[in-house]
Amino acid sequence: MNEQLQQTLQALQGGVTGLDASSAISNISAWEQTLGGAGGALTGQLSSLRSMLESGDLDGAAAMLPSIADATEQAAQMAPAADQDGLRQLASMLRP
Repeated sequence: MNEQLQQTLQALQGGVTGLDASSAISNISAWEQTLGGAGGALTGQLSSLRSMLESGDLDGAAAMLPSIADATEQAAQMAPAADQDGLRQLASMLRP
């Protein structure tokens, strides 16, 4: 499994509310860089999520998580086989 994906899963072991905003922003920024233009709509959603966290809009950020989970689950279908289960697990962790 991709190391960045492993780190993200570890960071979310305590649930999304257990991750402090600055760690979440750092993690999201890293994913934005990794995905770049190849991430399509997911990259845009991550950018919006990061902006909400930076501005302190935690309710707005929480409202975005289900759609990001859906996009992550869709991405799992096209990901390398070694990352598919991890991406599905990540999608599950992002759902309330």
